[in-house]
Amino acid sequence: MQTDLSYTKTEELKKKLRAGTYDGNQELIELIRLGYDPILAKEMLSKVIKMHKDDLYEETKEAKETEEREKIAFSAVIMITTFLSMFAGDSSIIILISIIVACFCGYYGNQDNPIPGMVGYTLAAMIMPFACGFYFEGRSTFLNLEILIPLFFSFGPGLLVKYILSRILPSD
Repeated sequence: MQTDLSYTKTEELKKKLRAGTYDGNQELIELIRLGYDPILAKEMLSKVIKMHKDDLYEETKEAKETEEREKIAFSAVIMITTFLSMFAGDSSIIILISIIVACFCGYYGNQDNPIPGMVGYTLAAMIMPFACGFYFEGRSTFLNLEILIPLFFSFGPGLLVKYILSRILPSD
């Protein structure tokens, strides 16, 4: 009499659970037919269900952590590039620092597939100083809300490139 499920059988049951085609009674009957003790078969099925729930919990936890990293990285790159663009002007060293920071933020926020994040944020960081310079040229005052216009001009294409690359390039 068998006392443990094989790896393939366990994965098959998990796949059925994930697809929503799992029927506990049918699986129990199948295990009994394969020679498992009925009580032991119930216990093994409950272990598989528990493992599946644990896997789902871990996936959800990782997804939340990834989403939080993306939010932090996006916020950081917006604040840094905006601050440097508004107060440093067209200095090439400041633009280079902004690009390097954006590249690191793109990597940090998109560790599963870092290339699209790095390219998109870097493109936005390269456009931002010129967008701010063009929009605020010749103006002595502006409303705080007006900073959104250069942000749209720089981060619009950057995020579009990031989205397109994330669809084209497979994740690790």
